[in-house]
Amino acid sequence: MTARTEIAGLILNGGQAVRMGGVDKGALELAGRPMLIHVIDRIRPQVGHLAISIRAGRTLPRIAGDAPPGCASGALRALIDQPGPPIGPIAGIESGLAWAATLTPCPRALLVVPNDAPLLPEDLVRGLLAALPAGGPPRPAVAASFGRIHPVVSLWPLALAPRVSALADTARACATGGGRAASLGGALAALGAVAADFPARRDGGDPFLNINTPTALAVADAAARRG
Repeated sequence: MTARTEIAGLILNGGQAVRMGGVDKGALELAGRPMLIHVIDRIRPQVGHLAISIRAGRTLPRIAGDAPPGCASGALRALIDQPGPPIGPIAGIESGLAWAATLTPCPRALLVVPNDAPLLPEDLVRGLLAALPAGGPPRPAVAASFGRIHPVVSLWPLALAPRVSALADTARACATGGGRAASLGGALAALGAVAADFPARRDGGDPFLNINTPTALAVADAAARRG
């Protein structure tokens, strides 16, 4: 059984909530509580350390005028992506792996989740770990449900840090030259990611429901209230 200290957690908060009118999705209320708090509550029991990734030039999400619980005490570390053109989630994962490597004891892997998936499984780490091959080169594990993968819900062995940095550098060079950076799904494929399939929630819904529209927010709110 893997101890919590062997896994670090990272919440990605760098995306632009275009389909929600540009709002800070982490501050949206869900069952009377900010969505980011729901994500933290789901992930914190599964990891030894927890951080939140913030794109360069942005600030930590404000919740009722305050930073998320734990920020002041250092329980939730804020990580700023490298400056430069936006390259997507790979920038946050690069920062997260570098941060995780400084922890004592050093974790074996980094769990990555978005700030807008408030109904994540309570056995997320266990399921992703079970999908990792016992031997061979290190590979990430990515969550799947209902026949589709969810690239931003994934587990990254720390041994992948150099390859992730190389992918991030390539993406920056591409974006600087006016090109389009590769998707996170493309990066996962390049690294030979394995999928971990998760069942539906007790109510039959998707455990990785992503809050991108007011309708999705209403569905998640109802699910959170049912418990």
